[in-house]
Amino acid sequence: MHPQDFGLADEFVTIIAPSTREVMEQFKVQGLDREGYSIAGRIGPHRFSMVSDQGRSDLFEGQGLVAGTFARKVRA
Repeated sequence: MHPQDFGLADEFVTIIAPSTREVMEQFKVQGLDREGYSIAGRIGPHRFSMVSDQGRSDLFEGQGLVAGTFARKVRA
């Protein structure tokens, strides 16, 4: 069954930081655990690009940073 079948949808928050430790610290500082978020996948190094009609540009000057994405179920 899909969350939509029960009137629920996924909501995501991604935290970007120089290290895994800092991602997890921010998870706690922001109270995401208390708000019902849990880790949605692996935390690891990422490069970030923004894509638009004008083309693609590297975010953060192409610097590799660590990203962690967290999810929770909310009423749709």
